[in-house]
Formats: sequence, structure tokens, C-alpha cells
Amino acid sequence: MTARLARWSLLLLTVFLLAVWWPLLKDLLFEYRYGKTDLFYSPVIERFVYKELLGEGHRFIYRDQDGNDYDRQTFETLIPFIYYKNMELWGKLPLRLAGQRFDKAQIQAERQVLELEPVELPGHAPRIQLFPLLEANPGRARLRFPEDILRSGERLTFINSDANRIDPELTRVFTAALTEAGFAWPVQAVFGRVSILKAFDAGYFFLDQAGDLFQLRRVDGVPEVTPVPLPDGLAVRHVKVAENKRGDFLGLVLTEDGRLFLLTQDEARRNASGLTPLALPGYDPETMALKILFNPLYRTAIYSDQREIMAVAMDRQFEPIERYARTMAMAEPRLVDRLWEALVPFSLDLRDPDARHFRLNLKLHGPLALPAIGAALILARLLLWRRGLHSLSMAPSLLLVALTGLYGLIAIALIPPEPSNPGEAAAADQRRMAMERDAT
Repeated sequence: MTARLARWSLLLLTVFLLAVWWPLLKDLLFEYRYGKTDLFYSPVIERFVYKELLGEGHRFIYRDQDGNDYDRQTFETLIPFIYYKNMELWGKLPLRLAGQRFDKAQIQAERQVLELEPVELPGHAPRIQLFPLLEANPGRARLRFPEDILRSGERLTFINSDANRIDPELTRVFTAALTEAGFAWPVQAVFGRVSILKAFDAGYFFLDQAGDLFQLRRVDGVPEVTPVPLPDGLAVRHVKVAENKRGDFLGLVLTEDGRLFLLTQDEARRNASGLTPLALPGYDPETMALKILFNPLYRTAIYSDQREIMAVAMDRQFEPIERYARTMAMAEPRLVDRLWEALVPFSLDLRDPDARHFRLNLKLHGPLALPAIGAALILARLLLWRRGLHSLSMAPSLLLVALTGLYGLIAIALIPPEPSNPGEAAAADQRRMAMERDAT
């Protein structure tokens, strides 16, 4: 009984390892050469244009939504706010578009990019709940990390990093400041950007027990708390902070129901709602990477998963003026991928492209693998017969092959079964001897 359990444990482990490592070997031998689509809205032709990397030879195509092809330089002139430095080299500045004139300084002042990827969302990546609260007014050209670190929970706790001790005074002062601003304890979540390589420090956004949002900054050593007005019924899931001194917007707010809002800068939201809604049909924050491009004329939201890319072009008031969606070239199956799916019934992947956790992902290949499973069953039966097993003894091993195809066939070939009785062993020896005589 113990030997049988050990053998089946080895069989299942072999199938698991083959299902994990063979797809990796396939990807290593047949490198994926398709790139993700770069999609933009052209202020010149007022149409969407895109760039794609196609297969071998590092070949790019430059095309608009109507299927018209362009050479690289012409393509770049269609999106001059993106390639404004090339426009300057080519003597095309200042730009004249939509009856307006834009020089280099104006273009730079209006440029901003906001991004949100699935791996940034709560639950998609682990995060240690310790946050350095920077001094927003450092009195020098660069921000610097403080000597203390903030820990959230039932109350705030400041810990001196050098002495590894709680700082009771900072803890009391900052906790009291939040409480006086109407914060309902405990802290549900903390959002912010931990870096000194940014234009300024916006501090952290705290989500309280009631679902209200507050911004906490350290200014000249004392707390500054700013409530963020939220529409009724809005439940915040995540806040992506992007401290960009050129933009009017501080980041993105994602709600529990998948809606997305722009978070305005401090001055703009003190006396009004701090959120600007974005109409993004088809956007799935769980799987889609989002990018919002700002230029002097338009705001363009581009979001995509591993198959489809979508975009919404908006005016300066974020009213949609054009939408576009297409299946990317990288989503087209390659011949080697089709052959692989016909060879084995499934693959296992420990990597999740939308998270930083290890996660077992099972990909079933469907009816395409049925002929290969049938061939594996025939070979498995022949192999087991040569090893002296009768039909009843073969059944468990054949069931394994029927469920796992080529993986199971290789597993039973590497880990042979023991005959169930001495008579069966003797019969197997006789068959092997007969086969050897026939071969000679």
C-alpha cells in the first residue's frame, strides 16, 4: 500500500512539473516577438493611430484606425505633442492646430501621463504597512526621507527608525489632527507614493472606517489634513498618487464597482468635489493597464489587456469625442502555439501577469488536444501490456493518461508499475523473452 501511494505521488508530481516547465521551455525556444500596441489620438487628422511590432525582424507598422499606413516620420508628425522634440529638430515648431499656436514651452506645460496597472491594486501585490511621511516643505531642492516611519491601524504610530522606538509625541499630534478633521478610526487603507524622486510630496491618503477619504501631509513638521469630498455612495478601492507639478490632477481614484475618477490638486478641491469622473466603457481594472495622456488639446485614455486595446479621446472638459477598440497583433495565435495546444490538454502557469503573487493558473486547451490524448492512450496501453499488466491493472494508469495526455504517458514511462502478483510477473517475463527472441 505504501509503495503504491509513493508511486502515485511521484506520478502526479511528474505530471505537475511537466505541465509547469514544458510551457516555459516552449516559450524559451520560440521567443514571443510581438509587441503590445501603442495607440494614440492624432490632433492632426483627428483619428486614432497606432504602432505595432510584428513578429520576426523587429518590423513595425504605423497605421491609423481606417487602415492607412504611414512611414515612421509621417506617423510621428501625426502625434506632434508626443514627439515635440523631433518637431523642434525638424523645424516644425511652433505647431498650429485647431486654430491655435503651440510652442515648446506650452506643450511641456500641458504634458502629463497618469497610469494604473492591475499589479498596483490592493490584493494584487503584498505591501508592508509602513510609510515614511516626508516633509512637504524641506527647505531644500530635494525631498528626503525622515528618521521616523508611520504605521497605521487602530491609531497612527510613528516609529523612530534609528532607535526602533515609538515616538509618542508625533503619534499623539498626528492622530489628534486626523480625529479633529472627522476621521473615523480604525484606518481601512493607506495610499501614496513612497519616493523622494518626485516633484513634491502629497503625503498619504487615508481611508477611514466610514469610507471617507483624507489626505495627510507633514508641512513644517506639523500635520495638515484635507478631507477629500466624495459623491454619495462612492466606495473607494484604490488611490493612485502621481505628484506631477505640471498637471492639475494629483492621481486616480478607483471605486469598488470599477469606476475611475481623476483626483484634482489641493487648491482645486478645497471648495468643490475633488473628483472628475471618466467614461471608460469596457475598462476592467483587474486585467487592464490604463494610461491617460494629457496634451494642450485633448485627454486620451488608453486601456488594454493581453488581447484587446481600447481608447477614448476627450476634450479638455473630459467629454468623450471619439472611441476606438481593436484586437492587437500579439493576440493572434502563432502556429507553434496551436501545435502546443494540440499536443497537450492543458498548461500550468505559476505567474500571474496582473499580480505579484505566485498563483496557479490552469489553461485548458479544449477539444484540439483530443487526438493527442487518444494517441497517448494507445501508446500507454501498449507500454503497460509490454510490462505485463492485464486490462484491469492498467485502468488507473490509463485514466491518468486520459486526463493528462502526453504528461501522463511520460510519467508512467518513467515510473513503471509493479505487477500485482507473482503469476503476472512471470507472464510479463515470458512476454519480454518472447519479444527479445523475435527481435533476434
